[in-house]
Amino acid sequence: MIKDEAARNPGFAEKLNALFQPVEPIAAARPKVPAKRKDIDVPDVHVEFDARGDEGFREWLHAQPADTLKAIIRHEGFDPARRAAKWKDERKLVTFIADALRARMSRGSAFIGRTHDRDDSPAES
Repeated sequence: MIKDEAARNPGFAEKLNALFQPVEPIAAARPKVPAKRKDIDVPDVHVEFDARGDEGFREWLHAQPADTLKAIIRHEGFDPARRAAKWKDERKLVTFIADALRARMSRGSAFIGRTHDRDDSPAES
């Protein structure tokens, strides 16, 4: 039936041949892969802070490029919400890193220096 129609109608035969030609596979959609991050040697901010102090540390951070500052933030986990990922202002990144490092270092400092172990209470008889 189809064969007969293709023999009688050349237009139909052409359409039929076009349908049965080998089809090139359609490129599958690629999964979104984050852009490759540059291989950045992330410096140890704890060592730098200990060696330079607060002001020297901030000056050292200002000398770092924005890519390195963002790599520090990612490496140290300072920004789990990834708010700083889109920031371009290096001063803002420097302030963010310095404040986050200071906050991390002061965690638990409320208990440092407490003297609960001393026996200041009157002696029991």
